[in-house]
Amino acid sequence: MLRTVTPLVIMLAALSSGCVGGTSRSAVPANLAPAAAVEGVRFARFWGDEVSPDIRAAITQQYEQTVRAVRAGRRPAEELRHADFLAISGGGADGAFSAGLLKGWSGRGDRPAFEVVTGVSTGALAAPFAFLGPAYDGQLEEVFTAYGDSDIYIDRGLIGLVGSGLYDNAPLRRLIARYMSDAMVEAIAQEYQLGRRLLIQTTNIDAQRPVIWDLTAIAASSRPDRRERMVDILLASAALPAIFPPVRLDVLAAGEPHQELHVDGATVSQVFFAPPNLRLADYERRFFGAPRARTLYLIRNGRLDPQYAVTEETTIGIARRSIETLVKYQAVADLVRLEAQARAANGKVLFTAIPAGFERKPKCEFDRSYMRELFQIGIREGRDGSWRRQAPRTPTAAR
Repeated sequence: MLRTVTPLVIMLAALSSGCVGGTSRSAVPANLAPAAAVEGVRFARFWGDEVSPDIRAAITQQYEQTVRAVRAGRRPAEELRHADFLAISGGGADGAFSAGLLKGWSGRGDRPAFEVVTGVSTGALAAPFAFLGPAYDGQLEEVFTAYGDSDIYIDRGLIGLVGSGLYDNAPLRRLIARYMSDAMVEAIAQEYQLGRRLLIQTTNIDAQRPVIWDLTAIAASSRPDRRERMVDILLASAALPAIFPPVRLDVLAAGEPHQELHVDGATVSQVFFAPPNLRLADYERRFFGAPRARTLYLIRNGRLDPQYAVTEETTIGIARRSIETLVKYQAVADLVRLEAQARAANGKVLFTAIPAGFERKPKCEFDRSYMRELFQIGIREGRDGSWRRQAPRTPTAAR
């Protein structure tokens, strides 16, 4: 969730905290990790790096729901021939860009009703609003322009160096819970029955693997704590390792309760859509009679091009600049990967990112003035329909 300027660098200090550990938990035994599941929710989640039998069964169910929804007149018939998807990246306070872009896109009048919306880190926090459509643009704007550092985290000072995170993200949890109301959960659940999906990525740090959570399936479940579990997952997706505490998520393995440790989904990738080699066309032929035309819209909450800055010759300064560079190249690589996946499946990717002309620097992690200005940039880009078609192969090519 936080920008990659200061917090990631502080990991270096956290690494010096010795052998101090957190409170005990019942971790999933390694041999049971592949079969661990969420109690009472079928298809609640999947590994993000493989096409498993469960994900095949989940897509079968989704497309059956889609056909039923079209036959009942609850979705347009054209959605059996064309599907639109949205993926929102991480980026901390730069998430204000995606919030503004979605609002500007709504004003333009041609924003699709996305069949699938995915989110990572700050993109995960925007994804539920994007999924539910323009009626939630006001809340999305508020989330990304009205709150500052004290509304997101508490600096734990030296205590953080020997704990599970330098910052306490309890304020962020309360903020997520405030907006993820019972009414919002119910609205998400209703879309599940129509074959639409809201997917959030976290990283199972025990397994060192990405996990894709279907928040629509959880919302539509009979679990009495479904709202709390959704809040947990959103918090985990934005839990930058060593900066925010990881989130313990309850699972069943071999019929016994255990807890997995999950952190920021951007640890694995800045943006995601689906596991590799997922042949959606095969399912579309089976249920719709022919492959659909597919468009994946991708919003990168950050600049893709290189940004020159004189680097401080200190351990922290060099580490900070190196991590910023790593994240930038990871974002470009993710974009190239998704474009290749889409082309192999006869689909296309349209993407946008913070324009190179935006040079303002925030004064703090969540500088409200900075976010409001970036929100307005997003509105402009959304109204202009400034989508790009050719993914850059390097940050330099993104200029």
